[in-house]
Amino acid sequence: MAKSTSEKSKTTKTETAKKPAAKKTTAAKKPVEAKATAAKAETPKKAAPKKAASTTPKATKAGADPGAALAKKCEEVVAKFDKLGDSKYNEVKEKLEWCLGSYKHDKNPAGLVEYGHKAVDMLKQARTEKPKLVSQKLVEDLEKALAKF
Repeated sequence: MAKSTSEKSKTTKTETAKKPAAKKTTAAKKPVEAKATAAKAETPKKAAPKKAASTTPKATKAGADPGAALAKKCEEVVAKFDKLGDSKYNEVKEKLEWCLGSYKHDKNPAGLVEYGHKAVDMLKQARTEKPKLVSQKLVEDLEKALAKF
């Protein structure tokens, strides 16, 4: 029987030795989990990155470059001449396209002004022939853009 008590004490010692070891590993896991939850808690707090402001100026702003506004209106006129599809508008349309490319290169609106006036006359003529195809607003906007020169 003495052997059995010593054996019991040996087994209890090993069992008790195992129990604290198990607690230590559990205790070691908890701080790791706490760190993981702390990292999760920080993630929602971060703000989304802000969008960068546009650096290109808009032609529709007050005080914008009048040449850019004229170029935009001339592009609309070229599109309208394409839509009309009549060959009598081809010369002015092609000259406006060439002047638009020139303006984009050197920022000199002289050609746009010259052919813009011709385009206004042609748009007014087209408006008398086909009033639904050419809007009065397009003609007025082009005249306003040309008036700045």
